[in-house]
Amino acid sequence: MVIAAAHSGPPPSLVIVFMVFLGMCGFLWLFTASGHDDTAMFPTRGTPGKAWHSGLAISGDSLSAVTLMALVGLIAFTGYDGIMLSVGCVMSLVLLALLIAEPLRKAGGHTVGDALARRFPGRSVRTAVAVVTLAVCLPYLVLQLTAISALTCAVLGLTGGTAKTACVIVLGSGMISLALTGGMRGTARIQIVKVIALLLALAVVAVLVLHRFHWNPDRLLGAAASHSLLGDGFLGPGALYGHGWSGMANRIGQLISLALGIGFLPQVTMRVLAAPPGRATRTAMHWAVAQFLAVSAFLVVIGLGTAAILGSPALHQADPSGSSALLLITNTLKPNGVLVSVVICVVFLTALTTVTDVTLAAATSMARDLTPGEADRHDTPTRRQEHRARWAAALAGVVTIAVAVKAVDWNLLVLTTLALTLSSSGLAPVLFYGLLWPRFTARGALWCLYGSSVLGLLLIAVSPLISGSPAAAFPGWDFHRTTLANPALVTVPVGFALGWLGSITDRRDSAAEHYGKLATASLVGRSTG
Repeated sequence: MVIAAAHSGPPPSLVIVFMVFLGMCGFLWLFTASGHDDTAMFPTRGTPGKAWHSGLAISGDSLSAVTLMALVGLIAFTGYDGIMLSVGCVMSLVLLALLIAEPLRKAGGHTVGDALARRFPGRSVRTAVAVVTLAVCLPYLVLQLTAISALTCAVLGLTGGTAKTACVIVLGSGMISLALTGGMRGTARIQIVKVIALLLALAVVAVLVLHRFHWNPDRLLGAAASHSLLGDGFLGPGALYGHGWSGMANRIGQLISLALGIGFLPQVTMRVLAAPPGRATRTAMHWAVAQFLAVSAFLVVIGLGTAAILGSPALHQADPSGSSALLLITNTLKPNGVLVSVVICVVFLTALTTVTDVTLAAATSMARDLTPGEADRHDTPTRRQEHRARWAAALAGVVTIAVAVKAVDWNLLVLTTLALTLSSSGLAPVLFYGLLWPRFTARGALWCLYGSSVLGLLLIAVSPLISGSPAAAFPGWDFHRTTLANPALVTVPVGFALGWLGSITDRRDSAAEHYGKLATASLVGRSTG
C-alpha cells in the first residue's frame, strides 16, 4: 500500500500523529498483558462476560486491514462487482450467526478440534482440523504483516528493500509479543477499541462523501459511473472478471469463498467459542452482524465516493492496485489534516489485532489438537498446554516473519485466495456437517478436510494467480492450466460432496450415537471446557 504523499515525503504532522499512536499501542500492549495467567492463551469459558463485547470482538476478527483497504479500491474500480464482494463478506457473518454460532458454542472446547471431539473421539479428525487451520493461518498472517509493513514504510517515508525488511521484522516481533503477553482477554480489549475507532473514522469519511453530493445517492452513483473507466458498465456485473463463462465462474467462486470463508476463519471461530453461553451467544452475533453491516455500508459509500471524486483513471495512476484508495480519498476530502492520520492509525490497529488473533488461533490449535496423550478435552487447559501454546505462538510468528520478508514484493492476492479457499472448502463444510448432520462420520470429515484442501492447492498452483500473467506471483513463468482465479466454485461443492460420500460409505462409524452425545451435552449445558 502506498500513499501519494510518500513520493515527496510524508507531512511532519502525519509522522508525529503516527508515532504518538505507536506509543499508545505500546501502552495498550502493557495494559492488556495477562502476566502468568495459566489460561491466557485460550478462550475464556465459564464467565458470563458482556455479549456486546464478544460481538465486537467477533466482527473485528472478521474484518482485516487488507479487506478494509482492498474493498474500497475494488468498489472504486469495478462498481457493482466490488459492492457484491462487500455483500458476500456480510453474508458470511449472517450464515455463521444463523446456523453455526450457537451449536459451536454449545459444543464447547477451546478450538474447533475440541468442539468436534464428541463427534469424533479419536485423534485423526483433530489432527486434520489442526493441519487445515495452520494452512489457513500462515498465508493470512503473511498477508496482513506484509501489507501493514508496506503502509508503515509509506507513512514514515522509508524506501528500499532494507527498510521494508526492517519494518516486517519490527512489526512482526511486536505483534508476536502482544499475542504472548496479552492472550485472549487482552487482545479482545484491543479488538473492542479497534472496532469503535474504525466505526467512527469510517463514518466521518462516509459523511463527508455524502455531504459532497448533498446527501443524494443518485448523484453519487451517477458521478461514480461517469468518472470511472467503465461508464454504464460500472453499475453492472463483469468489470472484475469479464463477461464470459470464465468471468461468471470467477465471480461466483469469489462470492462463495467470501460467504463461506470469512466467518469460518480460525480466529473468528475462536472468538465464537469464547462468547458468553446461552442466549448471550445469539446476542453477541447480532452485535457482530450489525457492526459488520455498518462497516460494509460505510466502505461502499467511500468506494463510490472515490470513483466519483478522484475518478478511476486518477486512482489507477496513483495506485494501480487500489489498496490506498481509502487514504487517498480521505486526504482529498481533508487535505493534510488529522483525519487521514486517524484513518492510517485505525488501519494499522486493524492489522495489529488481526495478526495477533490469527497467531493465537494457530498457537491454541497446535497446543490442543496436535498434542497427543494430553488430558481430556473437557478439562481446563493445563499449565503444560499453556506453555506449549506460547511456544507455538512464537514459532508461528518467526515463520511468518521469515516468509513475509521474502513476500514483500509478491502479489498478495494469491495469499488471500489460498486462505479463503481452504477455509470455505474444508473448515466450513466440516463445521456444518459436524454440528448439524447426525450421519456425519470421521471418514467424511477426513475426506472433506484433506481432499478439498489438496484440490484447492492444485487448482491455485495452475491458476493465473501463480503464472501466466504480469500480476502473477511468478510473472516470468507460464504453467497455468485454468482460467479460474478463484477455485471455490469447484472446491466448495467438492468439499461438501466428499464429506457426504465418505459418511454414507462408512458403515462402521456409529455417527448417530456420537451426534446424540453432542446434542445431549449441548442441552444439559456441558459446554465448558
